[in-house]
Amino acid sequence: MLSDHDIDRIADRIIEALGGRLSQSNEILDVHGAAELLGCSVPTIERRTRDGSIPSVRIGRLRRYRRADLLALNAKGGPCDA
Repeated sequence: MLSDHDIDRIADRIIEALGGRLSQSNEILDVHGAAELLGCSVPTIERRTRDGSIPSVRIGRLRRYRRADLLALNAKGGPCDA
C-alpha cells in the first residue's frame, strides 16, 4: 500500500508531466507558485483559498491553482489586498 507521501509524489509527477502539454494559460501551480505569481505570501494564498476568494482545484489531496484564474483575479484587483 502506498503512503500519503508516495501518493503526493506521484500526483506531483503527473501534474509535472501534464504541465508540459498545457499552454501557459492552462498551467497548474501549487501554493508556492500561486504566491509568487500574485506577490502574496503562502499563508495569504491559503487563507484566501479557504474563504473562497481564490479559486482552486483539488487533485487528490493536493490543492492546485490555474494560472489563468489567478491572472484574471489579479486583473480585478488581486487577492493580496484586504
